[in-house]
Amino acid sequence: LLTPQGVKEVFQFQRPQGREHLRRLLNWEEFDEQRDSRRSILLDTLYESIIFAVGKGFPWVEVAQVVKFTEELLRETKGAGLQGLGDHLQEVPSSQCK
Repeated sequence: LLTPQGVKEVFQFQRPQGREHLRRLLNWEEFDEQRDSRRSILLDTLYESIIFAVGKGFPWVEVAQVVKFTEELLRETKGAGLQGLGDHLQEVPSSQCK
């Protein structure tokens, strides 16, 4: 579980160190970025969600929630294709979209 302090730490690092810190906070094992491109892309996406949320001025508590939401969305739509993703996003309660 990411904490507000954890996402703040990730944000304060440069990208490579921030991604590595995020990987550790998520309790992921080390992996080969070249061989495991799926995991590398997922880590990039979660890292970028932090950068996006901070850039939009979200409080740290909400930045952590954005990462959780992004991770859940990616897990729930795995293999669904673009149409499935669009359908899923239409089902997201507006309370989760700020």
